[in-house]
Amino acid sequence: MANQFGNQLAVLIGAPHQNQTSMHHDMAAMDAALRQRGIASKDILCLEGRLDRHLLLSFLASVTQRINEWANGTLLFFLSGHGFFSGDTTEEARVGVELKSVEHFSPDTHVFWDEIFQTLRLPASVEMILLPDH
Repeated sequence: MANQFGNQLAVLIGAPHQNQTSMHHDMAAMDAALRQRGIASKDILCLEGRLDRHLLLSFLASVTQRINEWANGTLLFFLSGHGFFSGDTTEEARVGVELKSVEHFSPDTHVFWDEIFQTLRLPASVEMILLPDH
């Protein structure tokens, strides 16, 4: 959607663990709030369910393709899921999203936030509003 403020796109991601419904409810509430604010349904992209690394990063790469040619704009990025961190010190710490409940870290079930940002590769003229809920 383009308006006097530039392009806008909302990306809503729900990454529940097995049999959880709260992430779906979070996404439904965010979708409703955005629509009440006048955001068109074509400008709200949603991904939810049993996600894996490939599915999430592929979805984000498609978002990048959509906004890559914007002269300016805003990306609202909302993620409802589970967080995790690695590292034993502040200097080593990395945070991310746990896509599936597992006992030990697995590249298939965990995505670090720095990987998410690298995949998005936003143009300098596009600002991101980040709303993580985990």
